[in-house]
Amino acid sequence: MRVEGELDAAIFSEFSDALDKAVTSSSRAVVVDFRQTRFLSISSALALAAAKDTAAAHGVELRVVAARREVERVLDVTGVRPLFCYFASIQDALEA
Repeated sequence: MRVEGELDAAIFSEFSDALDKAVTSSSRAVVVDFRQTRFLSISSALALAAAKDTAAAHGVELRVVAARREVERVLDVTGVRPLFCYFASIQDALEA
């Protein structure tokens, strides 16, 4: 799942719905790629944390590809960053 641009209130519902659909699928793992994300709202960061729990309940591992500094800061401030292992590329995340 590639997230590009600004993940703000205007597209939060779309992001949250797509994330929920992905983690409740029959996949073994879901990769969220934040490399091209310039802004991440606090609500979106918290949705990512909630999706991790939902994924675990469905036997799916949620993996995150490293983000820009601006996005990592939001993940830090919200306490979400320590919940995930971060990968340098989608390929690395898929091979983990």
